[in-house]
Order: sequence, then structure tokens, then C-alpha cells
Amino acid sequence: MLYCNALYAENMFCARCGQQIPNASELCPLCGREATLALVPRPAPAAALVQPQLVLPSLPIIHGPKGVGGWLLFYCVSFTTLGPAFVLLSYYFAIKLHGINPEISLGMARVLYGIVVGIFLLTRRPIALTLLRIYFIWVAAEALLFMLEAVNQSLRIHSSIFLGSRLPSLMAGAGITLLWFLYFRRSVRVRNTYGANL
Repeated sequence: MLYCNALYAENMFCARCGQQIPNASELCPLCGREATLALVPRPAPAAALVQPQLVLPSLPIIHGPKGVGGWLLFYCVSFTTLGPAFVLLSYYFAIKLHGINPEISLGMARVLYGIVVGIFLLTRRPIALTLLRIYFIWVAAEALLFMLEAVNQSLRIHSSIFLGSRLPSLMAGAGITLLWFLYFRRSVRVRNTYGANL
């Protein structure tokens, strides 16, 4: 056993052929080549290139109110409770007098859709502004169609548009809707709450 240790202490292995050779040998007596290898240190691998992440432009932060409060809260409450209650009550009496007709059906559908939009606004859902935009388009189209119908009826019976029609109340409703549209278009609270304006 001592002999083996002494043998291993005096011997090394050739780096080329792998055979055991005397320790001080520069050349391997068996294969004739250099017994050691000169290892060149490898440079450390370069850090992986960091891919730049796509950063979407965001609206600048404007200091001001945030959250459902102020005029926004007033709009949501009136949109989901007060307004629908008044309109549905008037439709109830109109149905009792004249029965249901397409105009009342369309108006009821608009009111129910408005309630859904109001709930989405109150809960600050991301889709709320898109649904509100559709609501404003719906109201504008309904007002335009009614105005065309009133003009047509006025031309048939040769009377003033404003006499005996609902045009003044419709124009008042359209004006109020336009004011709310402008509010949602310009309000700092709306922008800070939903991340954008209409």
C-alpha cells in the first residue's frame, strides 16, 4: 500500500493519451506529445441582452379628484335609480292608456341598458366608458329619428313642429345628454378614475 502511494506521488497522467508517466515529464514517453495542456481561461459569458419591453404610452397623471364621487356619483345614481324610475313610471301610464308600442319598447330597452351602464360605472369596470359611448350614440340616434318623424308629420298636416308634439321635451333631454357627454369628455375625475375620457 505504501508502494502505491509512493508510486502515485511520483507519477502523473499524460493529458494527451491518459497513461501514467513520471511526474517531472514535459513530454510523454509513450505518445511523444506534451504531457500537459495549457488551458486558456475562457472569458465569462456576456450578460444576456435584455430585450426592451414595450411600454404603452399612458395619459399623464393629472392631480385632482379620483373615484366615483361628485358629479360622477350624481350621474351614476340618477342613471341607475332616479331617471329609470321616472321614465318607467311614465311608460307605465302610457301603456295603460295606449298599450305597448315599438317606441315604448325601445325606450324601455334604453332605460334597462342605461341601468347596466350605470352599474358598470359605479363599479369602475374597464368596459364602462365603451358602454357609455354606445349609450350616447343610441340616445343621439333616437333623438334624430324622432326629430325626422316629427318633421315628416308636421309636413303632412302643415302645422308647426313644436305644436302638439313631444319635440321640446326631447330637445331638453338631448341637451342634458349632450352636457353629460361633454362632462365625460373633459372631466379630470373621469380621467383619473377610468384611465381615460370618452
